[in-house]
Amino acid sequence: MLLSPFGPTLFKSKLPEKYRRALLDEAYQCRDDASPILVGQIEEQLYIYPDEQLMKPFYYGLREYMKEDYNGEFEVKPMWVNFQQAGDWQPVHNHDGDFSFVAYLDVPEGIYDEPEAAGSIYFTYGEKQPHSNSILGPVKPEKGDFWIFPAWMNHYVYPFKSGGQRISMSGNIHMCLEGSY
Repeated sequence: MLLSPFGPTLFKSKLPEKYRRALLDEAYQCRDDASPILVGQIEEQLYIYPDEQLMKPFYYGLREYMKEDYNGEFEVKPMWVNFQQAGDWQPVHNHDGDFSFVAYLDVPEGIYDEPEAAGSIYFTYGEKQPHSNSILGPVKPEKGDFWIFPAWMNHYVYPFKSGGQRISMSGNIHMCLEGSY
């Protein structure tokens, strides 16, 4: 599904369950600390190196997002997993690259009983202006949801209070244009 709530187009889709489970299994095997390159106030932020086969839903989504045949290659680097727990949060930030993605591999059931903002992501564009929408959110994640958006787009995540972990996988997508690699 393509969404253009306030300017830039966002892509939202659902990971097939076999991909979600496989990526979650890989996430639990991660050991390399990614926190030096990330702004999140999250204790456990780890690099993930999924098999290329597991990236197929993202590549398919990216081609749909671009609405045209892009015959070039994509490079996704780096990729990381956030194991967000009660009280953890992400400040307003953006990413490197051309596009970024976030996929929700697991979501604690308790966040659905909390206020709408708890554990939700917000996407922002431009400055707040009277009579205009510059924020999409709160968007409460569900298992398997994934979003693709321009890497320069600001976004942030509110903390939640319930038990369990909100496990998300993110990455930066670089277009490898002909002659640029």
